[in-house]
Amino acid sequence: MADWSDFIQQIKRNNDIVDVIGSYLELRRSGANFMARCPFHGEKTPSFNVNRSLQIYKCFGCGESGDVIKFVEKYESCSFVEACEILAKRAGIPMPETSVNRDDKEYRERKAKRDVYLAICKDTAKFYWRVYRSEKGQLARRYMQGRGFDDVTVNKFGIGYSPDGFSLPKYLASVGYSMADCVKCGVLQKGRQGETDALSGRLIVPIFNMQGQVIAFGGRGMDEYTIAHGKYKNTSETPLFIKKDNLFAVNIAKEQKQQSALPHLVVVEGYMDVIAMYQAGFKGAVASMGTSLTEQQAKWLSRLSDTVYICYDGDAAGQKATVRGLDILDRAGLEVRVMTVPEKLDPDEYIKKYGAEAFDKLIDDAMPLPDYKLKLLENAFPINSSDPAQRNNALPKYVKGAITMLKSLDDVRQARYITAVSLTTGYSEDYFRRKLTEENETELPNITGDELTQEDKAKYFVAACVLHGEDYASVEDKPLCNSAFLSSLYDYLLDCKSKGAKPSVDMLYTVCPNASEEQYSYIIDVDLSKAKREVNKRYFEECKRLVTVEKFKLRRDELLKKLKKDPSDGDLLNELAELSKKITDIR
Repeated sequence: MADWSDFIQQIKRNNDIVDVIGSYLELRRSGANFMARCPFHGEKTPSFNVNRSLQIYKCFGCGESGDVIKFVEKYESCSFVEACEILAKRAGIPMPETSVNRDDKEYRERKAKRDVYLAICKDTAKFYWRVYRSEKGQLARRYMQGRGFDDVTVNKFGIGYSPDGFSLPKYLASVGYSMADCVKCGVLQKGRQGETDALSGRLIVPIFNMQGQVIAFGGRGMDEYTIAHGKYKNTSETPLFIKKDNLFAVNIAKEQKQQSALPHLVVVEGYMDVIAMYQAGFKGAVASMGTSLTEQQAKWLSRLSDTVYICYDGDAAGQKATVRGLDILDRAGLEVRVMTVPEKLDPDEYIKKYGAEAFDKLIDDAMPLPDYKLKLLENAFPINSSDPAQRNNALPKYVKGAITMLKSLDDVRQARYITAVSLTTGYSEDYFRRKLTEENETELPNITGDELTQEDKAKYFVAACVLHGEDYASVEDKPLCNSAFLSSLYDYLLDCKSKGAKPSVDMLYTVCPNASEEQYSYIIDVDLSKAKREVNKRYFEECKRLVTVEKFKLRRDELLKKLKKDPSDGDLLNELAELSKKITDIR
């Protein structure tokens, strides 16, 4: 494979977008295109459009758009590389890494070991499953029935039971696995009496990855002796399973997303909370398994939904580590809301006591993350105390904490919460703006779509015309680009020009993978119909003029600065005169 770009082009040529999406969704022809109900948001009337000629999709309901790779990424909740692997396998094309690592002995051995560990985990899950349903599993079945779990829920989560310390190793040895491998993948532990079941005597909850593969197990104690050694216990961390980088039930949330778009996810602490919520009808629940949330977990969550509700118990919810985890989710672009469960009950207990509707009300009443942080500040610094001395002592500390909170917000939320904090504290809005300006005086302002200059709009239009292959459109050099999106897009267009290749619209999502839907829409949604051809042709020339003038003016400003230091430099004066004439002629 010449390079990664050639590989991308190859898998796109061999994976027609209509065929691929049609294997996931029911597509119906609508004129030259195909329509379906959007899998990324709930809708009854189809607004999801698949364009075979451009090899892109666009939902006119939620605005989501992309190429065949992005569709697989979104639908399978996987990474770009994983989506490429799926499409390459579908088309029978080897991944570039295959040729690179074909002769890499260490790579082959590592991959082979991973496959063995996955097979051991799968067979271990089957063993636990069968024991749960056998005579030996009566204790576990009574326990689950006593907690109100039905067989459908038990089967969905693959619940099993470990009867003792030696039945599992005996079974795994009979299947042909080495005890050393079983220890390394976490299902067995090495002791004085040899290898024993790591979760002996416990109810077993398999832990799956996003691809639905068993990678570890959780064990729940059911009697005083077992609980004395820990109510909950996981198999050890392995090459397959790192606790802080995984989420329990992420595979079920992904499945639910594929069936009907997930409006939100609820993150809880334990397995049994997730299982109870699933049975009560809350299918988008996952568990952080008692760890503070991490960037890897934020990545998994963001692949499944845009909104996350955090439902921790009262003690955990106020901890600094927990709040840091919520900030990680916020920085990942997720809308974060925090639920409060009364009476210090966990979700399982609350649903059993008050029912699913009451729990649904807790979701409705959840606080946005900034409000939650302000509530924590108020709890720590009682600015509404009836004691004047306590109030006066608390107010400066509250204000300092509020400024820290405001600094973490984007411009839109910051403006809204400045007003809220001002009303709460009595400090003026100007005071908070001034403090934030002092803190951020070295930072560049964010540029949003609403703040695009005429020159930026011109750059988008020029790029759109060239990318869509309009016969009057061409690009000779790179304009000034104040966004990574425009810079990458123009690099691609100029690369195509240098190679004599025709740009492809669907490559937009490959060369600019992290752009916003708004940026994509500037390119995809331009009306380049035949009816507007002459108008667009004239506008294209005007846009090129604007972009060229901007570049000349920047160079002119640079020359003027240099001439201030050396007014007699003849070369600079000549270049300045030429630039000024060019700007005048173009205008």
